[in-house]
Amino acid sequence: MRKYIYPMVLFTDENDLYTALYPDLNLLASGSSIEEVYLRASEYLDFYIVSAIKFGTPIANMSTYAEIHALNPKKIVLLGYTQVDEEEIVLTRQEQVEKDFLNEFLFSEDND
Repeated sequence: MRKYIYPMVLFTDENDLYTALYPDLNLLASGSSIEEVYLRASEYLDFYIVSAIKFGTPIANMSTYAEIHALNPKKIVLLGYTQVDEEEIVLTRQEQVEKDFLNEFLFSEDND
């Protein structure tokens, strides 16, 4: 099992909608309460990490809490995490077709 921990910044807009941002991943979630947005952001983080592993996408390095807090001193900064067993991640048949397509047509080094 590997744990992925990323700082998330929470803020609200003029309609009291809460937004969570993982700055390192450019990943956003929103909700009507802090609890809702935190849970949704945690689910998004899990999906993001699992998808990145499945498709061989590089995963951004994690900033420290202190770095993100220093950049957002007037906002709430929390830590979101997910725990992934990389050996248990298996592509579905459809995902394998999509991965093969992407590798062949989009990520080929022969394409100029």
